[in-house]
Amino acid sequence: MNIFELLNTNLNELLDMADKVRENNVGNIIHIRSLLEISNICLRNCEYCGLRCDNNNLKRYALSVQEIEALGKKAFDIGYKTIVLQSGESLYYNVYEFAEMVAKLTDYGIVVTLSLGELPYEQLKVLKEAGAQRYLLKFETADKALYEKLHKGYTLQGRLECLSNIKNLGYQVGSGFLVGLPEENNASIVKNLKLLKEFECDMAGIGVFIPHQNTPLANCNCGSAEITKKCVAITRLLLPKCNIPITTSLGEFDGGYQMFNGGANVIMQNITPHQFGKEYQIYPKQIKQVDMQSDWQKLTSDIKAMGKIPV
Repeated sequence: MNIFELLNTNLNELLDMADKVRENNVGNIIHIRSLLEISNICLRNCEYCGLRCDNNNLKRYALSVQEIEALGKKAFDIGYKTIVLQSGESLYYNVYEFAEMVAKLTDYGIVVTLSLGELPYEQLKVLKEAGAQRYLLKFETADKALYEKLHKGYTLQGRLECLSNIKNLGYQVGSGFLVGLPEENNASIVKNLKLLKEFECDMAGIGVFIPHQNTPLANCNCGSAEITKKCVAITRLLLPKCNIPITTSLGEFDGGYQMFNGGANVIMQNITPHQFGKEYQIYPKQIKQVDMQSDWQKLTSDIKAMGKIPV
C-alpha cells in the first residue's frame, strides 16, 4: 500500500474506499465516548498548545476526584458507556486517590479511558490495576527534529517509550497526530501514518492543527481539513479494525459527520461543565453549554438518521 499515492488520491474516492473497509471490519456501529476535561494544569510548554504553562491568560482548574466520579456516574446513567478523562500533563493528582476513583467508575460499569500525558511506568501500572482499560497518548508528529522543536526539553523517543509501556501493561492503546504543523510536508505525514501502523494502535485520533493566539505559533497557517480527512481514511485502510474517532478539531470545520462515511466509527461528546470547558482550550474552539441528557439524545438521533447504530 503506497501511502504517498493514497495522499494524492481524490478525497471522495479515498473516503469511499475507507468506508467499505470500515463497514466490512467494524460494521455500522458508532461508538460514543463521553469526554471530561478534568484539569487544564500543565507543566509543559508545547509550542502549539493553549494549555502550555507560559499561557497566563487561562484560569487554571482541576476537578476533584469526587467531582470526576459524580460526573462520570451521571454520564453513565444517561447512556454513555465510556468516559475519557483528559488533562494537561501535570502529575497534579495523587495516583492512589485517582486510582480509587477509577475503580469506582469501573465498578459502576463504565469503561475508563485515560489521557493524562506521559506518566511513569509505576503510575500507569497502578491505574491499569484499578480498572482503566484504555490510554490515549498522541505522538503529534513522528518527525524527531520537529517533535523536539515543538516540545522543548522532551524527546520523541521518550514519548514512544511511554507508549510502549502503555501497550506492555495491557491497555488498549490510542495515539495519533496533528496535520498541518509548521515545517510539515507529505514525507512527515507518511511517517506519522507509518508509526500508527507500526504500533498497531487500537484507537487512532488525527486532528487538524489550529493556531492558538496565546502560543508561539499564533501566526502560522491552519492545517488542511482535506488532508486530515485523507489521513483518517488512510488510517482505516492501514488499520482496518482500529477505532477511529472524528476528532474535535476536525469537527470545528464542518461538524465532522462526513467522516462516518469515510472511515471513522467513534465520536467524543464533551461533558465538561461550561465554567471549566471554556478554560480548556488546546486550540480556539466554539464553547457550548453542556446538557448531558439533551446532547446524548441529539447525538444518538443524528447517528440513527445516518442509518448507523449508536452505542
